[in-house]
Amino acid sequence: MKGKALAFILLAVLLSLFATPVYAQDIPSLPHAFYGTVTLNGSPAPVGTKVEIRGEGVQTGEGNPFVTTVEGRYGSSNPLELKLIVQGDIAEGTVLTFYVNGASTGQTAEWHSGEVTELGVTATISGPPPETTEAPPSPPAPQPTPEPTPEAPPAPSETVAPAETPAPSETPAPSETPAPSSATELNWPILLAVLGGVAVAGIIILVIATRRSY
Repeated sequence: MKGKALAFILLAVLLSLFATPVYAQDIPSLPHAFYGTVTLNGSPAPVGTKVEIRGEGVQTGEGNPFVTTVEGRYGSSNPLELKLIVQGDIAEGTVLTFYVNGASTGQTAEWHSGEVTELGVTATISGPPPETTEAPPSPPAPQPTPEPTPEAPPAPSETVAPAETPAPSETPAPSETPAPSSATELNWPILLAVLGGVAVAGIIILVIATRRSY
C-alpha cells in the first residue's frame, strides 16, 4: 500500500511540473507601449507623421505604426489615450528599432512585456519630402458626362392640303327669251289689212242681206 501511495504522489508531482509550462505558454505576452516626442529634420514632426517599431517577432498593424495626430508627438502619457503598441511573438529583451516615415532613425530600445516607456524619437531624412499618411488632395470628382440629348426629329412639315379645285361654276342657264311684247311685235300693216278685210266682208254681207230682204 505504501508503495502505491508513493507512486501516485510521484506521478502527481511530475504532472504538475509538466503542466505548468504548457499553461504558461498559452498566456499571450503583454505588449510594450511607447510614447514621446518626435522630431523630423530638426523640427517637430507634422501631423500625419508615421512612427514605427521593427524587430524580430514584432507584429505590424494595429497600433504599430502610429500616425501622429498632434504636431511633434506620438502617443500620449494619458493612460486612456493611444500609444505606439509593440506586440507579437517577441522574446524578452529583443532589440527594437524606430523608424519615421519608413526611414530608420538608428534609435533602439529593448522589449519588455507589459512596460510603458517614454522615448523621444529624432529623425533626419534628406531628399524628397518625407512620406506622411496624409492623403494627397483628391482630384475633383469627375463630372458626369451629360448624355447627349437625342435631338427630336424635326416635326414633319404639315402637308399642305391641295387647294380645293374650285367647283366648276355653274353655267348660267340661258335666260329665257322673253316673250315678245304683243305691242311691239304687232304688224300694223297686216293688222290693218285684216281689219280692212273684215270690214269689207262685213259690208258685203250687209249688202247681200239687204238685197235679200227686198
